Amino acid sequence: MSVFHTILVPLDGSALSDRVLDAALATAAWSGASLVLLHVEHEPASLAPVASDLDLNVIERRIDDLLAAAHERSGIPTPPRDRIRAEVRAGNVVDAIEAAVAEVHADLVVMGTHGRDGLVDNLLGSTTERALRRVPASVFVVRPEGWPFLRE
Repeated sequence: MSVFHTILVPLDGSALSDRVLDAALATAAWSGASLVLLHVEHEPASLAPVASDLDLNVIERRIDDLLAAAHERSGIPTPPRDRIRAEVRAGNVVDAIEAAVAEVHADLVVMGTHGRDGLVDNLLGSTTERALRRVPASVFVVRPEGWPFLRE
């Protein structure tokens, strides 16, 4: 019996995203969980376009590249490709994470302590802190230095 079934991994392209992905892959390898890689285009919800199929197709094609780079970087085995998928959403990041957790039935979210919007996070409170309070799942927070076994 698996401890985690579905792990949601919000990735924003920041420097910390690589470490977040490494931690999520290690957790998935250990627990047998599926991964949902989430990218959120940060826009006000009232102006947010629906994520296009083109965006999703680009992300889907990049999954193999992301997985290969993670394996090369850390040596962590990757789950079978059919247990990994991507989602692209637009709008408020925390709202999108909260909705995705409910829709994919994620029981774990793996995210970084901070991402691209460091200045905004410092002024408004971090995205991770808001997600910790709102999502109905466990949240694994990855620091910039990574997990001890991922440190160089």
